[in-house]
Amino acid sequence: MMNAVLKIAALVVLSASVGKPVMAGGSREKIKPLAATQGYRDEIGRPPEPYKGPPRSGAEVYAYRCAACHAKTTQGAPMPGDDLEWALRARQGMDTLMDHTINGYRQLLMPPRGGCRNCSDAELKAAVLYMLKKSGVEPPA
Repeated sequence: MMNAVLKIAALVVLSASVGKPVMAGGSREKIKPLAATQGYRDEIGRPPEPYKGPPRSGAEVYAYRCAACHAKTTQGAPMPGDDLEWALRARQGMDTLMDHTINGYRQLLMPPRGGCRNCSDAELKAAVLYMLKKSGVEPPA
């Protein structure tokens, strides 16, 4: 009898957890701040550090943040020099490229502002133009 009760209790516990995501802390609410900061744990709940230097060039912004994804084929982001991938993106127009850069693309596949929370829009545009130029692709209108 005791053995049957233990089996039933085990089944109840197991069935209660089936189909539910298992996460540290047990709550999706706890990961929202992480997603809102593009995944950099040191940035949770903090505003970006203001950049106090002169405007950065496209190459500097690329090296500072963009290269983390765009310099590796494993990340799925088009690499500077990949003329075909950049030509396909350039076809969409500069407004679309900048919208994806500033607002992000496909639920953080491309994080908002490319992860550079203290980059100005002009600096982000310079980085996009830098990658297009390195790929031999004319900037779209």
